[in-house]
Amino acid sequence: MDHREIRGLISAVVTPFKADGSLDVKNFERHVERVASTRGIYGVAVSGHAGEVLTLTSDERIEIVAAARRVMPKGVKLVAGIASGSMAGLVHEGRIAKAAGAEMLLVLPLFDVRPYRHLCHQPEAVYSVFERMDREVDLPMIVFQYPEATGCAYSLPSLQRIASLKNVVGIKAATVTASKYAEINDALGDQLAVLAACDAPSLLGMLLHNAPGALLGISVVGTQQWVEIIREATTGDARKAKELHNQFGVPLMDGIYEYQLQKTPVSTCAANKEALVQLGEIPSSWVRPPALNITPARQAAIRGALQKSGLLMAKTAVGM
Repeated sequence: MDHREIRGLISAVVTPFKADGSLDVKNFERHVERVASTRGIYGVAVSGHAGEVLTLTSDERIEIVAAARRVMPKGVKLVAGIASGSMAGLVHEGRIAKAAGAEMLLVLPLFDVRPYRHLCHQPEAVYSVFERMDREVDLPMIVFQYPEATGCAYSLPSLQRIASLKNVVGIKAATVTASKYAEINDALGDQLAVLAACDAPSLLGMLLHNAPGALLGISVVGTQQWVEIIREATTGDARKAKELHNQFGVPLMDGIYEYQLQKTPVSTCAANKEALVQLGEIPSSWVRPPALNITPARQAAIRGALQKSGLLMAKTAVGM
C-alpha cells in the first residue's frame, strides 16, 4: 500500500454498550454506517481508544470489526485498533482483525507498561516488534505515536528505523503540540502518512504543516464538518479552514474533550458518547469501568458545545 493514498479524515468511532454492559451491536452498526457514509471521508477506525479497546475482549474485538465490515460502504477503509501486553498477543490481535475484515491496523504501543516504556527510545526494540507484525500479519499498519508526557512516545530514530517496513504506512501523531507534529512530519512525511491526531486547538497548526489528513475521535460528532476542516486545511483555503475550526471545532474540543487537559475525571469516551446521545444517534453514554461515566455538569457543558457549534438548537436540546 502506498502511503500517499492515505488522505483526509479517518474517524475513530465509539463502541456503544447495552444496559447490562454487553456490546450494542445494532447501534454500533448504525453509528459506523452513518460515519462511514460521510461524503469525502477516507476511513473509519474501530476499537481504538475512542472505542474503548482496552476494555474489549478478543472475541468482542472480532465482533466489532466484523460488524463494521458488514455496513461499511465500498471505498472507505476499515482500520482496526489492536493492543496487547505481549508480542504474541499483538500478532494474534492483528491476525484476527485481518480475518474479520480489517484493511489496516492502528497499532497501540506494546511498550505501554512501566518496565518496557524506555524501549520506545530504542530503535532496534521498536523495529523487532513492527518487523514481526509486518512479516506475520502482513497488513498495512498505522503506528500510534503517544504524547511525550505519557513516557511511551517513540523516539524519532525509532520511527525512522521502522519507516522502511513494507506495511508501516502511517503514523497517528497524537503529539499534543504542533511543533512535535512538525518534527515528525518534516522527518518522515515523504515516507509515511503522518496523520494529525489532536482533539484540541493544536490540530489546526498540525493540519497546516503539510499534513495529509487526520485520525480523530472527536470527528464522530459532526463528521461532515470535520471532513471539510481537514480538506480546507490540507488542500484548500486556509482562511476557510480557520473559520470552520474556530466556529465549529473549537466549541466541541472544549465542551467534549476539554482541550485534552482532563479538567474533570469524566472519561472522554463518555463525553464523546454523550454528545451522540444528545444528537439522538445512540441511546447511552455508558462506559466500562474503570472509566468514569458522565455527570450532570458535563452533560450541560456538552449541550452548550453542541449549541455553539450549530449542531443542536437550544429548543431541541436534551433536558430543555
